[in-house]
Amino acid sequence: EGRNVQFDKTTIAVRQRGMLDTLDLSLHVLREYAAPLAAAMLLGVVPLMVVNYLLLGWMAGPWDDEAGLPWRFIYHLSLQIYLQAPLAGIFATAYLGDAVFLDEPRLGDVIRHVVRLLPRIAWCHLLVRGVAAGWVLLLTTRGESEFDPAVEGFLLLSLVGYASLLRAFRPFINEIVLLERNPLRSQDKRVKTVGRRSGELHGASGGEWISRWLFSCLLGILLVLSTYGSICFVSGVIQQDWSQGTLLVQYLLPLAMWMVACYFTVFRFLTYLDARIRQEGWEVELQLRAESSRMAKEGGGGAK
Repeated sequence: EGRNVQFDKTTIAVRQRGMLDTLDLSLHVLREYAAPLAAAMLLGVVPLMVVNYLLLGWMAGPWDDEAGLPWRFIYHLSLQIYLQAPLAGIFATAYLGDAVFLDEPRLGDVIRHVVRLLPRIAWCHLLVRGVAAGWVLLLTTRGESEFDPAVEGFLLLSLVGYASLLRAFRPFINEIVLLERNPLRSQDKRVKTVGRRSGELHGASGGEWISRWLFSCLLGILLVLSTYGSICFVSGVIQQDWSQGTLLVQYLLPLAMWMVACYFTVFRFLTYLDARIRQEGWEVELQLRAESSRMAKEGGGGAK
């Protein structure tokens, strides 16, 4: 697209890192690209927040301190955001892919790139990874005053378990679709489809991916609790009211969850880079591509 891509001058150093180093680097990346990453994340989050409000808003309803918190709403909200978090991160992932190689990545280019790949994204997330199925299950409970153990308990938790297995053993679907741009299917066995590339990238380190997923789940819960707790504390100090009303539970609680989802979008992207370095020697490939690009330019200059 006419932009100068320099493979040997990446804004994020391409080298092997452990999990703790990657978690720390994720914070630095969030700080460095705070504004554009927030904008990119909002592009994915806002439509999902609207859908969640339409499907779940009736569960929150008005409540008082004596009745307690709307736990049914919080339960469903937590599961839906968990299912939707990778889908919400598609624009942020595409932005990070540009940010590695470009000094000034453009959000407009990111949006156009993601829009072109929406059919593949819809197939992978809405259908294969259960986001649409979660919406269907919610629709079957709409207007029901009582908790349905079969649908809201067994079926929904089974769906979350299925999605968790995919995310534990195949975490890099966004990076494969958005950055490597593999097709969904091909008759040519030599073409790396999304499925073939996923098996190739993930297959050698299944145990490591599931351990990282388990740690991420635990850390994610703690981060949501601490973020929401901080929001509640600030709200209580400002308003001198320590009760959790509609604003906190219906709007600021999901905000805390989406903020944590943004952090783990960055963490997953950096883990993807680390996986390619460890398994494919990606840093060497980048150096070779940079040298090839320089030789091509020098050759073109000499021809002139």
